[in-house]
Parts: sequence; structure tokens; C-alpha cells
Amino acid sequence: MDGVRFGVLGPLLVTHGQRDVRISPGQPSQVLVLLLLHAGQTVSVDHLMSILWDGDPPVSARKAVQVHVSQLRRALKDLPGVSLKWSRQGYRLDIPDRSLDLQLFREAEDPDEALSHWRGPALAELTTNTQLANQLEEERLGAIERRVEKAIKQGRHHEVVSELTGYVTEHPTRERLRGALMVALHRSGRQADALRVYDEGRRHLAEELGLDPGQELKDLHAAILQGDIPAVPRELPKAPEPFVGRRDEIELITSCADTVIAVHGPGGQGKSALATAAAHTMAGRFPDGQLYVDLHGATPGRSPLSSAEVLRRFLRALGTPPLAVPTDTSEAAALYRSTLARRKVLIVLDNAVDAAQVGPLLPGEAGSTVLITSRRMLATLSARHVRLDPLPEADAVKLLGDDGEAAKQVAKACDHLPLALTIAAARLRSRPDWTTRSLARRLADQRHRLDELNFDDLGVRSSFQLSFEGLNDASTRAFILLCCLNVPTVSEPVAQALLGQDDVDRVLDPLVDAKLVEPCGPERYRVHDLLRLFGAEHANDEKHAALTRALTHYRETLTAALKKLRPHAFGALTNSVTRQDLDEPLQWLNDEAENLLAAARSTMAEPALAEHALAIAHMLYPHLFKQDRVADLIELGQIANQAARTINTSAALQTALLVQSAANRRIGSFETARAQLAEVLAARADDPFGQGRALAGIGTIQRELGELDEASVTLARAVELIEKHGPAGAQRVPLSALAQVHQVAGRYPLAFEAATESLKHAREHQDAAGTAYALASQGQALFKLGRLDEAEVALGECIELCRATGEHNDEWQALLCRAEVLLAAGKTEEATKDAQRCLEITSARGDRYGEGLAHRTLAKTGAEKHEDRAAELLGTPGLRKDNLLESVIS
Repeated sequence: MDGVRFGVLGPLLVTHGQRDVRISPGQPSQVLVLLLLHAGQTVSVDHLMSILWDGDPPVSARKAVQVHVSQLRRALKDLPGVSLKWSRQGYRLDIPDRSLDLQLFREAEDPDEALSHWRGPALAELTTNTQLANQLEEERLGAIERRVEKAIKQGRHHEVVSELTGYVTEHPTRERLRGALMVALHRSGRQADALRVYDEGRRHLAEELGLDPGQELKDLHAAILQGDIPAVPRELPKAPEPFVGRRDEIELITSCADTVIAVHGPGGQGKSALATAAAHTMAGRFPDGQLYVDLHGATPGRSPLSSAEVLRRFLRALGTPPLAVPTDTSEAAALYRSTLARRKVLIVLDNAVDAAQVGPLLPGEAGSTVLITSRRMLATLSARHVRLDPLPEADAVKLLGDDGEAAKQVAKACDHLPLALTIAAARLRSRPDWTTRSLARRLADQRHRLDELNFDDLGVRSSFQLSFEGLNDASTRAFILLCCLNVPTVSEPVAQALLGQDDVDRVLDPLVDAKLVEPCGPERYRVHDLLRLFGAEHANDEKHAALTRALTHYRETLTAALKKLRPHAFGALTNSVTRQDLDEPLQWLNDEAENLLAAARSTMAEPALAEHALAIAHMLYPHLFKQDRVADLIELGQIANQAARTINTSAALQTALLVQSAANRRIGSFETARAQLAEVLAARADDPFGQGRALAGIGTIQRELGELDEASVTLARAVELIEKHGPAGAQRVPLSALAQVHQVAGRYPLAFEAATESLKHAREHQDAAGTAYALASQGQALFKLGRLDEAEVALGECIELCRATGEHNDEWQALLCRAEVLLAAGKTEEATKDAQRCLEITSARGDRYGEGLAHRTLAKTGAEKHEDRAAELLGTPGLRKDNLLESVIS
């Protein structure tokens, strides 16, 4: 470089072109450093003296500064653009713009570029005053933090673990560095090491400074414990191989400055392949991730995805907790736009139907880019529109892997359409005895050309047929039946039930080898949508029996899982469940919830199978309710309604009403939920036990509506009916609900009495969930009765049971209540721990109400900083509050 360069980010450096400019060591160098730090500004002599002599300058100091400046003038006099002037106010050094490394460091947007200007410890010459050097070191560490966070966002977490470990060791109190190391370790599959790094930091802060980690680090620790640190989404499908041609289109898309790019053209033009190839080329420009969805606008036999479904999927991929995903489409779209704000994400929307489908999926601000494919031109979108035409001949023959005359004839017969050419090339590969010339002869006959190519959607069918025809009879049967079971993934036990055999590996392995079935986890398989539609077309008379076996397996295993978790809600289990290990019923439920939903959804309108759909919906809704899967719960109510209408019996319609009532209660539509239960109650005039269960639900709703006297009467009647006509001990459920009503009404002795009675029955019948509910009610009543030690014990046992059964929603409420008990007992430190754990759980779930209550309780421990946050959260418009919790902790 030919210009003048100054450097203070390391040993003092002055150069002109290739020549080093010598500056006398000692105080002359120190004066130059100070003037460079204030380049373009006047620096007083007093300030220079104060720094040079560390606040205690001698009498000769002013004269010494004049001598040093004189030396500097001689050293700098020949440097272009550099001047050192004196005025009454002091000295001013002017230098060319962007000639100082400190300026370049501060202006660099990219942290890697910024850090490239550092050559060692800054301001090494200022030995008498380290404050300025410390300030610059703080800026360097900030750049390091930005650089490693950028690397983590780009998925390069493995690369920075070692580097971050060194920085954290050197700077143990920098929580941002420690947090970055925790994230890098977590995403590298080292959760235990990530938690250890947090514990080391917590101990260091406590021992050295007497402090706790900051809230951000605590929240990160909680997220790692919950296993829900949102990874940067990398959802792009594999780049198409081979991908030939389309150079102009790729360049246009990748260089386009528009926020939305819409590719359109007839079926078979290779829109999806182009979009995927372009997206992989662009991916590095989007450090916050890439989202992808097939909108199924061109999938035969399948309804296009709704905007609401895609919004839910994208919000979860971007890290939004399930509870925080709105059920209303417009609210979900608003949250989606807010989540994308200030992020750079590439969003690929493949196979769109129309502009209305993709409208809610577009970001609201610049930064992210959307790449859309559709058969029609989405003219109403403000976008760069790219039309695809058939391939030029040269690219078409490349796709065939042959550039001879016969290949040109095949390309012409295919109209240069990429899909048809791809199918033709696949046929050549599948028939090694064929030559390109023999294929050209077959295609020359126009009467059978479409039979040979199976163009467009038929072409997809034909390409699948090639693999399908190579299967043996057993694998063919397995593939067809797997395609008939329309669920996202199939576990090996479900496959065993579906196929009616135990040795499923023997028939599934050939399907995996043929790429008709894809492994997606230990002993779990997936069939892609188009393949499923293709296979289902070959279904025969065995379909109904196979689906019945699979659905029966789902029902029985679901019953087994829920009977372990909530035995009060389910009757005796049949002895036919032999395939599913239920040592971890909650894990099984979490793994299979999507499949259970899909199984019920796909059979709800089939008269021969709707009974299974309704049964699954009826058993699954308590789990979805407790797990706060609100959107899925609403859909389950719709599934139950359709299945009941298909069955068209009074009992089925009543069952559907129970599911719908739960969904409405969960979203706060209490009057609708009560009306649905009232309809069930009226229909069960000859069923006292059924009446009791309906009354128990109505009484709970009355309590939530604040109708406490009515609720007491309703639940007392429910207890009476269930005790007299139901299974032994079943009255524990309405007794717990009655205890809650008395609690809210301030009738604490009655609340304790009902809770204790419920607890007795729950323990007798080994009902862990029922025991937890009763203990919660008992602990709350004991708290209000002033029996603090007993309340602490009851709530402690409740918390342990909630953890054992995975009921985190009940766990945080019990923790909050115990924190209030501990505060009343003067045990502030223990109360703080409970409230902090409550905050971790509710924050991870996106529960603003729970977060607000936790902050409010923490404020009571003397931590004033929590007061404003509590007020902000609890003041959220439309926030639904729980009168039971409010009665306990207010």
C-alpha cells in the first residue's frame, strides 16, 4: 500500500508506502498514540501531561511535552495529509481518512474484517495508564463475541468450541462469551459440557464477586435443560443431481436485489430443481438460516397446505415455543414477520397455488429473501418474476448423458422438458440393455410417446414405477400398505401391526435400498408424499384389514400410555399390547402425537375406520391439553366432529363434544365449552356415571368463570353420581375440582377436606397424576390455613410427581405456590430457587402469564428489577388469568 498508515492496535506503527517511519520510543511514542486516539481533535497539554505522568506531572512536564511534539513534527513532516498544529487550546493531529487502524476496526461491519486490524495488545506504549487500553480491549472482545456468534449462526459451531474455551478461561466473567460457548457445545451434541460451563461460571461469579449469572445466561441454561435452543434452520432439500443448464436463471435469481423472487412455468420445467439449486448457491448470504416448504400446489390427490399450517411450522423452526404460536392466522403472520425482523433468512416456498397462499408467508421488512415456485404467474405479488422455458438443445442432451444424434432425437421427442428428459435418462439407467438409439426409436411412435414418458404428473408416476417394479412380492405388498397408512413416520412396531408380521426388516430393507422408503431415526421410516400417493393407487382388498390392525395398535398403545399417566381417565386395558415398550409413556406420546393426529385425520371420513379416528381423538386430547399444543387440540376437535358425523350415533356425537369442549376451554371459549358439555349431560339421562363426568367438566368451567356457588353445587352432584355409579375411587377427579372451587372461594377448611379425600383415593389406586393434583390442592389449602410446614411437604411431593410424569405445566404452578409458602416461612433463598425454576419453565414454553407470575414472586424476594417485567407481562392485552392461582399467590 502506498498511503500513510498508523497503527495503535498493537505496537505503535507508522508507515508510508513500504517505508517504516521511526518514532522515538518512550514518551514521544506515547504522545503520538494519544494524539492518534483523538485525531482531528485538539488535545490539551494538561491532558497529555496527566496521562504521561499518571496524574502527577513534574514542574518540567510542559517543557518536556513541547520537546516531544517537536520531535514528532520532524518525524511526520514528509507524510502526505499529515499535520501537527498548536493552538492555545493544545495540539491537533490531522491524518488522512481511514489511515488509522482503530478507525478501520470500528467501521468494519464484518467482525472478521474488524479483528484483522489487531496485531497485539492495544496501546502497548501507554504503560502509565491502562484505562484506555482496557477500553479498546473491551471493544476487541465485543468483536470476538460477534464473530463467534456469526460462526455459530452459520452452523460452524464445531470450529469455535476450542477458541471459545480459551477465551472463557481468560475472561471467566464475560457472560456473552460463556453463553456462546454453551450454545456451540449444545449444538455439537455436548449438552453435559454446556451445562458444566454454566456451572463453572456460576461458581466463579459467586466465589469471586458474590453475584449470580445474568438473566440471559440463566434463560440459556434453562433452554439447554429443556433441550429447546432453536438451531438456525437449515431446511433446504439436497441440491439436485445432476443439475444441468439454467445458468442465466441462476445468475438472475442469485444476483437479484428484490425481496421476493417468483419462478413460474408449466409442469415439468424443473422449477423446484432450479429453486433448490439457486437456494444452495445463495445460502451463505443468509446466516440466520433457510426455511423450506413444499406447498403441494401441484401434488396430485393432495390438498395444498394452508398458510396457517406453514406459519406454525416456520415459527417453530425459528425457535418460537409451541405455546407461543398463535392459533389465529393473522396473529401468527404478525408474529412471523416480527420474528424475521432484523434477520437474514432465505425462505423457499415450493409449488405455490396462488398469491393468497403465500401472502402471509412473506416477511415484512427487507433482509430476508423469498424464492417461490408456481405453475402460474403470481402477477399480484410485488416480486421479480422469472419464467422457465424448455431447455436449449445443448443442455437437454447433457441431461441425458449423451451428445450424439440419437440423444438429440430423444430430446426433441421430450420437447426439451426437464422432467421428461429426467425420466428418459432414468429409463436408460434402469435398462442397461437399451441404447439411446433404441429409446429414440420407441419415442418416435407418437401414439405411444406419452406411455413411454408418462409426462407431467404421470411422469412422476412412471419414474416411481421403475423402482416399484424391481421389488419382490413381499416388499411390494409392504410398500403399498405403508403408503395406505397416511402418517408422517412409521415406527417398527406400527409397521409390524400394519403388515401383520414381526420380521419387517426383511421386507423394508429392499424399500430403503430402492429409495422408496427413507429411514428417519432408529427403527422409524418415512414415505414421501408423491410416493405415498403412487403406492396407494395399487391398494387392494387387503387395505382395510391392514389399516384396522395399525389403528388398533395405535389405540391400544395409546391406552396403555395414558393409563400409566392418568389411570383415572381410562378403563381396563386389553391384553393385546405386546409390541410397544411403555417404560416411557410420555416419550412415546411425544414421538407419536403427530402420527396419531395424521392417522385420525386420514380416516375420519371413512365409515369403516372413523370409529378408530374418534377413539384416538378422545384419548389424545388430554395429552395435547396438558402439553399446551393448542393448534393441534383445535384440529383434534374438528377431527372428532367429522368422525362422529361419519359414524352418526348419539354416543359418537357425545364423544366428539367432549373433545371439542376441551379445545374450547383451552382457548378460553368457556361458554361454548359449557354448552357442549350441557348437550352431553342431556344426552346421558340414562347414564348416571356419564352424567357425573359431564358435571365435573361443567363445574370446572363454572369455577374458571367465577361462578363459585354454582360450581360447588355442580361438583358436589358430580362426586355423588361418580361415587355411586362409577369405578371405585373415580370420585377423586371431581373431588380435586371441588377443592379448587373452595380454594378460590376462600373456604379453606372445605378445600383441605375435599383435597384430602381425593388424595386418599388417588393413592389407593396408584394414580400418580391424580395424586399430584390432590397434593397441589391440599398444599394450597394448608398454606392459606397457616400450616406452612405441611404445605411445603405436600407441594414438594406434588412437584416430584409432576417431574416424574412430565407434567411441566403443573410443575411450574406447584413451584410457584411453594415459593409463596417458603416466603411466608422466611425461607427467602429457597423461595427464590423455586421461583427461578418456575421462570425457566414458563419462559421456555412462551407462557407470558406464568412468566409474569414468576417475576411477581421474585419481586417479593427483594429483587426489585422483576417488578417492571411482571407488570409488563401481566398487563398483556387479552391475557387470560387463572383465578385458582391468583387466589393462592395474590
